[in-house]
Amino acid sequence: INVANFRFSELSAEEINAPMKKLAFRNADLTDESFNELLKLLRYTPELLQAEFDDCALDGVGDFQPSESDIVRELGKVETLIIRRLHIPRFYSFNDLRSVYSLLEKVKRITVENSKVFLVPCEFSQRLRSLEFLDLSENLMVEEYLRNSACEGAWPSLQTLILSQNYLKSIERTGEILLTLKNLTDLDISRNSFRPMPDTCRWPPKMRFLNLSSTGIWAVKMCIPQTLEVLDVSNNNLDSFSLFLPRLRELYISRNKLKTLPDGSLFPVLLVMKIRENALSTFSKDQLGSFPKLETLEAGDNHFVCSCELLSFTLGQPALSQVLPDWPDSYLCNSPPRLHGQRVQEARPSVLECHQALLVSGVCCALLLLILLIAGLCHHFHGLWYLRMMW
Repeated sequence: INVANFRFSELSAEEINAPMKKLAFRNADLTDESFNELLKLLRYTPELLQAEFDDCALDGVGDFQPSESDIVRELGKVETLIIRRLHIPRFYSFNDLRSVYSLLEKVKRITVENSKVFLVPCEFSQRLRSLEFLDLSENLMVEEYLRNSACEGAWPSLQTLILSQNYLKSIERTGEILLTLKNLTDLDISRNSFRPMPDTCRWPPKMRFLNLSSTGIWAVKMCIPQTLEVLDVSNNNLDSFSLFLPRLRELYISRNKLKTLPDGSLFPVLLVMKIRENALSTFSKDQLGSFPKLETLEAGDNHFVCSCELLSFTLGQPALSQVLPDWPDSYLCNSPPRLHGQRVQEARPSVLECHQALLVSGVCCALLLLILLIAGLCHHFHGLWYLRMMW
């Protein structure tokens, strides 16, 4: 729809009391003037909770200056504002939105995704006093401008911040910049290209969730906050994980290069671990037993060596599906070649593969008996005398 020339019909607010909860615009063309007109809708939708703009275009510079008689001071009960893929042709002439600061003071959740956001002015951040959730995924944020956005007093109630797929480079600087967010508990900085992780970092004191997936990190160090309850480091280049995290309840470490399960003593309260698509070749009862409280383990799509030890363990654990939700379909033998592609649950090794020691012992005993038998016959039939005569 093209609402570039939209003008609101003047009706008495008492005549219309719409029970609308959500208003969404998709593929709509807006201008600064039409935006001002759309704000008048708020007078007729007192129950509106969410406004959404998807794939819209704004032909303007953010000059939202309605006349004094038309000014809407706040968004009523609106708690959620979602903007995705907003196209602004005159992006580099855009204003700082000072005219709408007051409108958003009571909004609790804001998503501005893939809309070329590179800065939230400090003053604007300070006015968002009720904001609890902020998603700035797929934008142009860098550390220098993030420092201005997360200035002292900014987003005082913010609990969840998503900065996925921006242009952040330093984990250390990012954590330091966000120290001003005293109530921040959940941070998503996935899909950024970070430099190697330093040994130490500083983070907001209440951090419980951290997403570092798809960031290209090669090692996990003490930089990770010890207060975490959920950590996602999926799709990286990790070949080991030896960091002690006393409060961690969920660990997501799929699509890495780990060859063995991490030591369970590092995570005394871990409940969930997902370690799919790594380089695991086996796991044992002792390894699983080292996790004192583990309830769910997803370890499918690894390169399992269907050895006698692994197969005897799985056969002796009929209740594996209670701990492994992806059992048995995702657990396939990679070797030996004879069992390649078979499900671990159905693989059956040969007696020769699983009882080599017993087989060697049997062969040795048979040879020994044969030697004794030959020696006895030689003695009984004077074999040694005949051998000397033949010599």
